Amino acid sequence: MLNDSKPEKVRYGRSQKFRLSEKGNEAVKAYEVTIAAARSGHGRAEFDAARKAWSAPRGLAPEDAQYLVEFGVAGHTLKEAADALRDCGTSAKDVKDATERLIGFGMLEAVPAS
Repeated sequence: MLNDSKPEKVRYGRSQKFRLSEKGNEAVKAYEVTIAAARSGHGRAEFDAARKAWSAPRGLAPEDAQYLVEFGVAGHTLKEAADALRDCGTSAKDVKDATERLIGFGMLEAVPAS
């Protein structure tokens, strides 16, 4: 008999910090190059097109870049990342959902307890 149940979600404690994986670091570097090239363009449309060009081959959403960049600054808890991104109109739920998605893509990893 096949097990049709969904895989169990991994739960992390409030103090759990997350950081970029090697794959996430590579994605952020590529993002920075892509956005730098778009700055020579003309306005928001060029920026949006560059974000889509960066995200599509990785299977990510364009807005995932903001999460990767934020976690690349330093290891953050979900609350710290949400606080840092609040001015971008990002909610705590958005950060949690993005973190789970980016862990699934191998872009983020949990920081081992010291």
